Amino acid sequence: MDHTKVLKRAWEILWRYRVLWVFGVIVVLCAAGSSGNPNFNFGGGGDGREQQNVPPWLGEFPWRGWPPTEVMPEVLGALTAVAGVILVIIVALCCLAVVLTVAKVVFLYVGETALIRMVDHYEETGEKRGVRQGFRLGWSRTALRLFVIDLLTRVPGFIAVLLLLLVGAGIAALFVLVRDGVVLKIIGTVAGIGVGFLVILASIVLALAISLVRPLIFRVCALGERGVIDSFRVGFDFIKAHLGDTVVMWLIMIGIQIGWVIVMIPIVVFLAVVGVVVALLAGLSVGGLTALVAHGAVPWIAGFAVGIPLLILIMAPPLVFLGGLAEVYKSSVWTLTYRELRALEGLENNSGELPAPDASAA
Repeated sequence: MDHTKVLKRAWEILWRYRVLWVFGVIVVLCAAGSSGNPNFNFGGGGDGREQQNVPPWLGEFPWRGWPPTEVMPEVLGALTAVAGVILVIIVALCCLAVVLTVAKVVFLYVGETALIRMVDHYEETGEKRGVRQGFRLGWSRTALRLFVIDLLTRVPGFIAVLLLLLVGAGIAALFVLVRDGVVLKIIGTVAGIGVGFLVILASIVLALAISLVRPLIFRVCALGERGVIDSFRVGFDFIKAHLGDTVVMWLIMIGIQIGWVIVMIPIVVFLAVVGVVVALLAGLSVGGLTALVAHGAVPWIAGFAVGIPLLILIMAPPLVFLGGLAEVYKSSVWTLTYRELRALEGLENNSGELPAPDASAA
């Protein structure tokens, strides 16, 4: 396979097919996660006499008397009302977090599916699709299958982390149970460090292996219209048949990503400097104006409330946009790689799908 040809063609697609930028930005956005002392004042109603021995947290409640046996029902009622409001807020925030998480997952895999299919369709027919058509290509069962594939590929990493946690818990239990066994503690510590190192090493190896096989398995699923298990089986066979070309492209992409990080460092520094200067000036201006009418922490709060959003607005959009371009390029490279390898293997047909595997070969 001509790897240079694939890289150049992906670069051309990146700049000619700008609708893909929308889906690249969507993928980047979706892949990406005070104490006070309120004063409750319920108005007047007092008789001008200062109430003695009333705790300050009771505020200005018009207590008619004291001892606590007379006021506790009212206190409990007020606390119950406050707790109810807090509980409603917490439940609402949890529901909002769940909705946002589900929306992010949905748009992430819809965006990835759209990128894969739009580039493949463009190479097949030369036709550029619009944003609406791209969403139609992405909104399909394939997006759900990609989610399941991604979920299954993360299971080994989860198991490795779980093993590391179990090792840590075993070492902690050893130190608790064995008080005088110094030798056992030393052996347990060395063994725990060794096992932990092996688990971390295994996690790294698994992550690298997943980054190697995941792109092509995704494309077997998205372009071959295959199910989850079938995508794994056919994808692994496909990768084994073209292991050399796949590894070379994988190494090239790692090098490109490292170069991208190096290029992004001065851009991030520049945006950070500009953002901090603008946010600082805006925050000081707002804080100074607020200090004319308020005192204490209010001017600081007003300054941060203006400065921090400005800093985010200056830094986030350019970085997200550039990240979207990088995502489009990466996805295009792997889609073109899959098409080239499939063409070399002689499996491409008029529909652009992989033929069904030969049952007699099983």
